[in-house]
Amino acid sequence: MPAVDISTSTMAYSLNGAPERDDKLAVVLVHGAGGRDQDWPQAWRSVDDVTRAMGLTPASHVGDLDQYPIYSLDLPGHGQSTGSGCTSVEAYADAVEAFIEAIDLTRVVVVGHSMGAAITLQLATRQNQRIAGIVMIGSAAKLQVAPAILEGLQNDFEATVDAIVKYSWYKETGAFFKEKGRQRMLETGSEVVYGDYFACADFDLTDQLDKVNVPALLIASDKDRMVRLEQSKETAEALNATFVALEECGHFQHIEQTAKCAEALSGFFAKL
Repeated sequence: MPAVDISTSTMAYSLNGAPERDDKLAVVLVHGAGGRDQDWPQAWRSVDDVTRAMGLTPASHVGDLDQYPIYSLDLPGHGQSTGSGCTSVEAYADAVEAFIEAIDLTRVVVVGHSMGAAITLQLATRQNQRIAGIVMIGSAAKLQVAPAILEGLQNDFEATVDAIVKYSWYKETGAFFKEKGRQRMLETGSEVVYGDYFACADFDLTDQLDKVNVPALLIASDKDRMVRLEQSKETAEALNATFVALEECGHFQHIEQTAKCAEALSGFFAKL
């Protein structure tokens, strides 16, 4: 993976291979707690996605997101990025903002999932002129984390990760995706994952939403047990944002219903 130096770490990222657009619009994907760039669909991260030829990628979004250069990040302390994980959403937002400036992206849509969406919202409140829009998937202006999860991540890491995985995915989702998510979280390690969930537990921007002055899209789902659909909808209403509600879907909306999420994203991007 290529990487770029910022003040606190060297941030690794993938680039899907799409050429620069005339309007300079680019997309930055920000993963959730304990994740890495591979938490995003392979088809979004590469225009040469081999799974398309194998018939494993939903055809309904092929060609839409390929129109945009898409950067998928490993946050500091995650995946192939160096440095330490952070313990606040604000600190992670600093890192993503530094990445955007280091790459010199001038018109960016920042797309985040869960904690990554909280980071995205934090960025939007700063009114950085490089940010053209935001997409929040499975998230809200305030996140809640049970104290038992924080305690478990410190004292019984593997069992707590198993519980997080159980509650994150819709019951009908294939075991392959659940196990891959579990493995990546275990590889990230207890210290970083605990810091991520601590950051989520402390996140609340409900009184700062009036600072967001760019278009927003929120995607939520009815079976999400980590961030309830109603919470996401309230945030969307406060932002006057586009809101998409998925049915029979858990917390990993972009994996469980990739085609529908891609359709929502490409429609949103086309209006920017």
